Amino acid sequence: MQIQKMRRYVVFVGVFLFVNGVLLTHVHAQAPKKPTLAVSSVGEGAIIWLMNLEGEDVRPLLAIDANPLPLGLEWSPDGRRLAFHTEVRKNIDVYVVNANGKNLKRLTEDAAEDSRPSWHPSGKTIAFTTNRDGNFEIYTMTDGGQALKNVTNDAVKDTDPAWSPDGRRMAFTSKRGRTLGDIYVMDANGENMRNLTKNRSANTHAAWSPDERKIAFISNRTGAANIYAMDAADGANQVPIACCRDPEWSPDGEKIAGATFGGGSRIFIRDADGKGPQLELPGVSNVSRAPAWFDPDFVTVFSVSPAQKQALTWGWLKKAARNEQ
Repeated sequence: MQIQKMRRYVVFVGVFLFVNGVLLTHVHAQAPKKPTLAVSSVGEGAIIWLMNLEGEDVRPLLAIDANPLPLGLEWSPDGRRLAFHTEVRKNIDVYVVNANGKNLKRLTEDAAEDSRPSWHPSGKTIAFTTNRDGNFEIYTMTDGGQALKNVTNDAVKDTDPAWSPDGRRMAFTSKRGRTLGDIYVMDANGENMRNLTKNRSANTHAAWSPDERKIAFISNRTGAANIYAMDAADGANQVPIACCRDPEWSPDGEKIAGATFGGGSRIFIRDADGKGPQLELPGVSNVSRAPAWFDPDFVTVFSVSPAQKQALTWGWLKKAARNEQ
């Protein structure tokens, strides 16, 4: 029985590598070749920087005439593009830029406030927050800014979408129930909404762990904003991780990055269980925000598996191969 399982695994991996080999060669040629953090800052204008995980090897990716600074940074699943929102000439819009800083494109051509982009694992769809209908809702669009669709379509305020790694669900912040904000999860089509946090404080900015078992979020339930983590299935085990904002999981799910509070804000990295020391990176200015973490060993490939369409990564395949040995 064990031999048959191993054979099926080897066949699947072989087919997977054959189908996606050309694609991933193309991906790695354009995406960062090493683990990389994208970070936004203000100083001499608004700038998006790239750096390594020690806060070194800092280089500018994009300078933009924005106010106050780009936020909501998120790498595309293949690492070739970076999405973000920012305010330019009093318009808040969603943008994408190539990983080499070229081909900056404004995706939302609207006078409304459009923010918090989140890539679907296929890389072909982006969810975002907008008030273009007079109320904040979650919309989706293509990665080129077309085919806009209202997913939440409700009279309450819904913001901060975050696709699950398999693309089947979306976490978001909602004020339904007259709360200050709770983390909800719904199916990709907007159905089956469930409140996970169920807390009277403001709970916002959900971020899925790569294995989909946990969701990190921000909550001010103790009077100050903290990053918490909870079980994605039912919202159980809500535990504090760090006194910070802008939660971002490492691609292997073992750490969480964020931005500290204080006179300025600096980027930090900490173990995902909230234990151990909090590594604060040197940073690029007095105000650094919105870390986005990319690792070429964990490139997401939205592939057809023997069972169903799902997101897979090189990193998970490597781990599975080691576990089979």
